[in-house]
Amino acid sequence: MTSTRPSRGAGRLSSVAIALAAAVVLAACGGGGDPKPTTLRVVMTDDWLTPPVLDAVRDFESAHHDVRVVVDKAPIKGMLDTIKGSAAPPDVVQGHAFAAAARGLAQPLDDLWDKSLKVDEFFPGPLDDVTFAGHRYGVPLDTNALVLLYNADQFRAAGVALPRGPMSFPQLEQVARALTTADGGRRALALGTSTWQIYGWVGANGGEYLRIGADLKPQYLFDSPAVVGAIGFLSGLVEQGLAVPPRAADTYSSDVFALFESGATAMYTSGFWDIAKLRQTRPGVDYRAAPMPTGLTGATEGSAMGGSSLFVPKGSTHRKLAFEFMTHLTSDRYALRLAKEQGRLPVRARVYTDSFFEDPTLRVVVDQLRTARPERVDSFPDAGKVLATAIDQILREHRDPVATLREAEVQARAITTPS
Repeated sequence: MTSTRPSRGAGRLSSVAIALAAAVVLAACGGGGDPKPTTLRVVMTDDWLTPPVLDAVRDFESAHHDVRVVVDKAPIKGMLDTIKGSAAPPDVVQGHAFAAAARGLAQPLDDLWDKSLKVDEFFPGPLDDVTFAGHRYGVPLDTNALVLLYNADQFRAAGVALPRGPMSFPQLEQVARALTTADGGRRALALGTSTWQIYGWVGANGGEYLRIGADLKPQYLFDSPAVVGAIGFLSGLVEQGLAVPPRAADTYSSDVFALFESGATAMYTSGFWDIAKLRQTRPGVDYRAAPMPTGLTGATEGSAMGGSSLFVPKGSTHRKLAFEFMTHLTSDRYALRLAKEQGRLPVRARVYTDSFFEDPTLRVVVDQLRTARPERVDSFPDAGKVLATAIDQILREHRDPVATLREAEVQARAITTPS
């Protein structure tokens, strides 16, 4: 059984805390001479307080009778700002460890990695998510990859062959023409404007938003041919009426998902979590997945990595205990449960031997994991806002991609220090 109550020192965090009754009883019944249990504060995004995570907390406390784990929740957007403004930082935070490290908010964990974890067990993308300037700042929690989801029933109705592998950008445009109805009642594709969603197309075109230099400062690549080409391609689909433009600035996946789920579009880029959701909400529809299209610069087969990692904020005094909890929560046992119950994929290749991953649609996502990388503009939030504005102007306001991204590059280069 669990008890739920607000935790102290949570700052602007949500006042939801989960602690095991066993730990509470231990604290209440320990007597005057018994030491007070150590409190380990963990902050997860607000959609992660689920049975696998709560069971992991129970098991950890059962193995550590002198530890009480309190789990707070907070929205993913603004998580690092919330932690930065906290007078009493928590011990474990879910997010993107590389972004926390870039903003000076995370502790390096190389020594603990050397003792407990092996680099070659992890997919490349999750490792990138915890690495900054050559050091490990966290532990990968889950992963996913942006792929092209499609409604196979609509493909058949339009007389379009189902994809057997990755299409090229030009091939996707041809397919989009066949899937778009003349009256505009259905278009082939819906687009969001978040930098993460667009990064899937940029990665497929062999591009990157930025690189981190030896001086740890960003080298922005917003106006590089690969970035301009990918965003310009999407802009062309919108202008031709083949893709639904974003409904508003910074349109997120939930808005685009609604269009795809309703049948207003035949294709949508997302990850396995939405496949699992669609199978529950629309069980009679034949939804499938294809790899991200290969871009104009060659068959790169790149993509955006979804998922997250855990890190220990600066100021935490329970560094080793926090690391132990992180490795416990990310162990194979809970990784498999998170995949089966929530569509959150494991970060270690060895977990994929389970028969659950034999599903053909899921295999497409798993194969894409080998080329999916995290979108790193989050490390530099001011520059990320500049880029998000530029993407919105191109897709919603039909501005010229070359000029708009060049202007964004100039603005980004003026930002020399992450906020």
